Amino acid sequence: MSKYTLQEWLKQRRGRVTEMAKDLNINYTWISQIASGRKKAPLETAIKISAYTQNEVTVEAIAAAYKPKK
Repeated sequence: MSKYTLQEWLKQRRGRVTEMAKDLNINYTWISQIASGRKKAPLETAIKISAYTQNEVTVEAIAAAYKPKK
C-alpha cells in the first residue's frame, strides 16, 4: 500500500509541484490535475512520478486517484 497519495505528498512541502514539474519536464498544471484526479496519468508518467517520490507514492496510488467524469 502507498504511504501517500500524490496530493498528500505534494502538500507536505511548499513548492513540490514546481520542483517536480521542472525536474521531470512535465507541465505544472498536468501534475496538479493528476494529483486531484481530474486527469489520468499515462503509465510512463506515473512510473516517473513514483520514482521521483522514492516510491512514497506508488503507481497504483496515482492510478487510483483518477476519477472519470460520469
